Amino acid sequence: MLNVPLRSIQITWLFRIALLVNLVAISWLAFTGSRYAVPELFTDKVNHIFAFFVLSYCIDRGFPRHRFLVYKVVPLVAYGLAIELVQSRLPHRDFSMWDLAADCAAIAGYWLMRQPLRRLLIPKERQNPCDEDQASVKKGR
Repeated sequence: MLNVPLRSIQITWLFRIALLVNLVAISWLAFTGSRYAVPELFTDKVNHIFAFFVLSYCIDRGFPRHRFLVYKVVPLVAYGLAIELVQSRLPHRDFSMWDLAADCAAIAGYWLMRQPLRRLLIPKERQNPCDEDQASVKKGR
């Protein structure tokens, strides 16, 4: 667990911005022509798993009051499907159910691991006040 000097709302907004940045970057990579060198991690399926795991984490932390299975899975799967549908229309790309399956596997994998991941960053209002008191005593305050 990492104590961060930010309030919960600040962490939420950082994850919303990260979600937006990741959506733009992933969309660009998904629709880029073959004339650009697109970095690949071992295989295309690993890229999908990594991307949708990160998107799942960002959407979950960016909208913490919404239930994951009810409000977050559908937009993530719809985004993966939209990518595949757009790629089916591009001359250098094609539709792949295996890519969509990798997206869904990443979302499910995140859901299975989400509780420890949600406790990874601790905002300053949830940090132990005794720690701050001990730190101030050590500093001579």
